[in-house]
Amino acid sequence: MAKHTCAICGVEVGLISEQKLADGNYICRKVCSKKCMKLFNKVEATLDSVKSHMEQVEFGTKAWNQLFVPLKKTKKKDEKLKQFGKNGELYVSKSTGLIALTENRYKIFLFGKSTIACVYRIADLYGYDYVSEQVKNSDGKMETKHFCVLTFNDTPGMYEVRLEVRGREYEDMEKYFNTLFGIQKTLRNLGNTWKQQINAAKAVAGAVKAVKDGTLDEAQAEATADALNTAQYGDRTEWIAKADAALAAVQK
Repeated sequence: MAKHTCAICGVEVGLISEQKLADGNYICRKVCSKKCMKLFNKVEATLDSVKSHMEQVEFGTKAWNQLFVPLKKTKKKDEKLKQFGKNGELYVSKSTGLIALTENRYKIFLFGKSTIACVYRIADLYGYDYVSEQVKNSDGKMETKHFCVLTFNDTPGMYEVRLEVRGREYEDMEKYFNTLFGIQKTLRNLGNTWKQQINAAKAVAGAVKAVKDGTLDEAQAEATADALNTAQYGDRTEWIAKADAALAAVQK
């Protein structure tokens, strides 16, 4: 059988000890592959995306230990974490503007537990969509599994997460994130949403006029894009500021 070399650590790997990537490179299962989260799809990944994900996990684990772990026991209402996922592996921190996807690792069965994590800015979450699939359970019967697909913009590494959720939990997640971003379609937020749409319409109208007059500059084009983005996805200025301040404090 042909032997290959791990593209990251350089060790020689064979059929059992190798993980082939989408771009034809190989990494070792014993060390390098284990540095990735189980939810990260290595089969469809390239070497560059694997390296980015490893860096993402390395920094995310530090951020988890320094920022999230202390908040797990907080008694302050505004600092409490919100959990989602079938196994409660997704944590949202409103006080830091961050989201942590965690994975527990055990040395022997349930002993020697450690946790690795990917940490994202709440502001970068632009998709949280529901999907389901039919699978056979251990009894051979078909059952429905529910997932929330989280998509993060401008995120190196794992930017899409297919998180299994409990039954109708997705509805709670959708409502929660819509409320955070101010795009919830309820009477309570109708005024805010309407203002955002009006601002976007004014920005577009101004940009169209500027194009006709030949006066459209980069600043106005960027402002128009921001207005449209806010109208569709909500104003994320507050979440960006919180997250950047929290991440800047993480000791590397």
